[in-house]
Amino acid sequence: MQSRLRSPNADTMSKKRKREVDVELVKVYEDLADIQENIRLAAAHTLLSKIYKPGITSHEQTKTILTRLFRGLCSSRKSARLGFSVALTELLSQLAVAPVSSTESDVSVSTVIDILEAETLPEKGTSGQDERDHYFGRVFGADAILKSGTLFCKKADQSHFKRLLDIVCALAVKKPWLRQECGWVIYNCIVSDENELPEKFALEISESLVATKLIRTPEGVAIWLVTSRRFPNAKLPKSAWKSGHPLAKKDVNILADILKDARVQQAEGESELNAQGSARWSANLHFAWDIVLAETFPNTPDASGDRKGAKKSARNDNKLAFDLFWKVVVDESLFAPASSAERKSWGFSLWKKVFETAPQELLIYTFTPQATRCLANSLKSSERFLLRSAQKLSQIINTRLTETDPWNQRADLAGTYVRALLQSVSFSDFDQVTKSKTLQNLFEADNLDVLKGINSTLTNLLLRSLQEEDEKATLLQQKTIINLEWKMLSARLRRWEHFQMSHEHEIENVDKELVSSILKSWLREGCVSLTAKIPENLNRDIQPVLLPETRDFAKERLSLSFEQALKLGSLGCWLLKDVVLHIRKLETLHVQMASAFEGDVNGIVQTAWQNLTATQINTQTSSKADRAPAVSSKKPVHAKVLSSSEGLCLLYALLLFQIYSGETEAVEILQEVLDNWGRRKDNQKGRVTANSGQESADAIMEILLSFASRPSKLMRRITVQIFDAFAPNISATGLEAMCRILDTKENLQGQQEMFEAGGVENEDEEHLASDLEMEGLDSDVEVDSISESDKSLDQADPSSGSAHSDENPEEDSDDTSGDSEASEASEGEDEENEEDEELAAFDAALASALGTRRLNQDDLAAASETADSSSDADMGDDEMMQLDSKLAEVFRARNEQQSKNKKKEAKEAKEIIVNFKNRVLDLIESYLKHQQHNSLTMDLILPLLKLARTTQTKQLADRSCNMLQQFCSRCKGPNAPKLPSDSYSGHAVDILKSIHEEAGMESSHAHSNVASLSSILVVKALVKANPTNIRVIVETYASTRLRQLTDKKCRVLPGFFTDWNNWCQSTAGKLTA
Repeated sequence: MQSRLRSPNADTMSKKRKREVDVELVKVYEDLADIQENIRLAAAHTLLSKIYKPGITSHEQTKTILTRLFRGLCSSRKSARLGFSVALTELLSQLAVAPVSSTESDVSVSTVIDILEAETLPEKGTSGQDERDHYFGRVFGADAILKSGTLFCKKADQSHFKRLLDIVCALAVKKPWLRQECGWVIYNCIVSDENELPEKFALEISESLVATKLIRTPEGVAIWLVTSRRFPNAKLPKSAWKSGHPLAKKDVNILADILKDARVQQAEGESELNAQGSARWSANLHFAWDIVLAETFPNTPDASGDRKGAKKSARNDNKLAFDLFWKVVVDESLFAPASSAERKSWGFSLWKKVFETAPQELLIYTFTPQATRCLANSLKSSERFLLRSAQKLSQIINTRLTETDPWNQRADLAGTYVRALLQSVSFSDFDQVTKSKTLQNLFEADNLDVLKGINSTLTNLLLRSLQEEDEKATLLQQKTIINLEWKMLSARLRRWEHFQMSHEHEIENVDKELVSSILKSWLREGCVSLTAKIPENLNRDIQPVLLPETRDFAKERLSLSFEQALKLGSLGCWLLKDVVLHIRKLETLHVQMASAFEGDVNGIVQTAWQNLTATQINTQTSSKADRAPAVSSKKPVHAKVLSSSEGLCLLYALLLFQIYSGETEAVEILQEVLDNWGRRKDNQKGRVTANSGQESADAIMEILLSFASRPSKLMRRITVQIFDAFAPNISATGLEAMCRILDTKENLQGQQEMFEAGGVENEDEEHLASDLEMEGLDSDVEVDSISESDKSLDQADPSSGSAHSDENPEEDSDDTSGDSEASEASEGEDEENEEDEELAAFDAALASALGTRRLNQDDLAAASETADSSSDADMGDDEMMQLDSKLAEVFRARNEQQSKNKKKEAKEAKEIIVNFKNRVLDLIESYLKHQQHNSLTMDLILPLLKLARTTQTKQLADRSCNMLQQFCSRCKGPNAPKLPSDSYSGHAVDILKSIHEEAGMESSHAHSNVASLSSILVVKALVKANPTNIRVIVETYASTRLRQLTDKKCRVLPGFFTDWNNWCQSTAGKLTA
């Protein structure tokens, strides 16, 4: 009776507890599908610790939990498969280790496999997505069972493993798009250290793969290799492979078809050995490639012929090595011309993996022709997929090459890589063809071994270029190599400049030797005789190998490199000296030069060599900056000013370089430098007056002005560098010579006066100048590459006609300058050819009007012989009128052409003068920057003001104003120029008055503004020298004010006196004190 009364309460409590458990289960199953891993792991822990309790949970409850877990594997919701597979694996692991007497022991392995098959079987008529979800659930379920170890415990039966293996293999055959996942499950079962897989189970796997014809798949190859590695003594089925092993050398083509998932039919008797193709393509690389690569690495011999990590045996000799594997399986298969974009993508992924994992000595085998050609084509491909794959690969290669770890074969690998890339684009510029920075990134690497290897390869390619039968191909190859060397050298020089700015590293001697060796090779091409016999004890690389066009190209690159090197200050000066001294070394080795000297010229050259060799240069990364400008801005100024001895060294190196390059006029300049250097030495010994140093600097100033007139970047840079070195010793006379150029007229007359070019007809010059202004000549463009300014401007005499047209236009090409980038000679020839063509056209038009043809020498001789016997036919009045009109038309066209030629000459003359003035402004700007405390800087103010007012070129006017404005800004406070004596104060007062006169002239607003600033600057300098100078300053401003009020021609703007009043207000207290 009591039990009956209690049963309702007991049932209520049981139902309540059951509902609580169900709610907790729902929460656990929900969390197992969560996206966050920590929530999934916590849910699995809750399931196995609170809900499932060994010895307490009943058989039915365990089956229910297993059923629910297997069913969850078939869900594509969130991360359900990941969470449920973890829980299932752990639950099966507990079941496997449970004691036989426990209540859950009734859930056998067979029952677990039954649940797997039942819950992962899609229902009939279900959708495609649901079917895929169930089959994926089957793969995850089989993986969980294998990972749990329940099939490998002592109480397990081999038949259960065979049954599960058949399920997985059947799924791989039925659904090829799941074959890789199924193979991955079996592969993990073999390699897992947690599973104590018996050898008989491994044999069972191989037999099942053979039976289901899955052995000739990437999965079958991977499973076979890992089985033979884990069980080396296992007797695997021999019928699977013709040679007994998937990596046999004889079967390398079959392996290639298998790994690229291609279905290839074999002979009729070998149908069971066909390679099974895949039903889908995946962007991810198949896991079988990793296993195959790991097997081929030890089989490949190194440079000495020994195999890495492998014992020498007949079996190993028959196995596939990496070099053959890459050539056949990758290069001729994945990278074949007919290969699809998807398989080429696999090839790039495999190449990337090799560079990430392979031993260093094997990487050189990957630069095969088809692979590198495919890389080049993909880098310029419009297909984004291949483009991204190729870009990732090039980044990995660059990273592996430039890593900091020590590596003996790094240089060889870098050289092989560059050679393969160049061959893939037929020796064109690889970066330009592919629109990438593949080679540029290598050139900018910090690893010098890479650069040494690249340089060695480029040198060898240059020597072999002469073996090309096609001259055009040779020319293209040589120009490409020279250009690549220049890019590498330019990158190193930029790196040196960075080291100087940051003071992070010292430049290594190996780095200096690399840069110097490239420059010396270019120098030899221009200086060594083409017919020189190289002594046997010297390197054959000394012999010139470049074609004439390439030699000119190398000379241009040499000049550009020198120009860039000079930005480094003393270091660049040392580099130029070291390269030029290479000529001296070759002469001592009895190598015949292209230029030979005798007598006095040889004595001059030898003296210059001695002086250049004796000059010492500081080769530290930081240049001497003893005359650096005062810091007036927040950013630090890194000035690279040479000393006077370094400037003289630079001048010697430049002149010797020009002389050996064939510029004979440089000998005379060198003689002047030697004379001035001798006076400077005497001055240092105290045997001459103190003015000799300034006279020497002034004489060098004349030489620098002759350099500045040349349109060359190297001459522009080197002129400024030498000028800065001698700037402290330049006198007012030297500056005056420089400023006279700024007063030159920007027309033909100015060109004649400046360069003393005779025979220039100045007739109607003013008319030509006005015509050019009306046509809107763009004079804002700075001219840097025009023809030699001292060339003849004479027009050919029309009467010379046909005789002049027969002359050789190349006769006058020997007068060109070597530093004009070799373009001046061609321009002179073009002008002569143009004149000949014009004369020939005029003769043809005249002959057409007369109804005749041009006479040659035979016609003239025949005419002279028959002059007595021939008679002139009379011409009527109408015919005479018609002939007269034709002749008038011919001569009218001739006059129009001559007028066009004169305008062209006037335009070229203006460009030449504007360019020369810009070069002079370069020198003045540098002087104002580095010598701002020098009192002579005030002598440059007035010429700049006059130039800004008088020039017809807006660019010159703007630049002059900007230079004065910046100079005045730098001279604030104590940085104003220092007047050496009271006598110079009088000269400064004269400058002040001249500035006031300049300010009163009609000009632009910018000119008036800088005139006011310049006036205040001179005022500061005068007051700083002697405060009593304020009286004459006030009188000067008062006089200017009076002129403003009484003289209509005085155009002083109001701002001129506003600046004066502001200065007076700010300085009044200081003068009172």
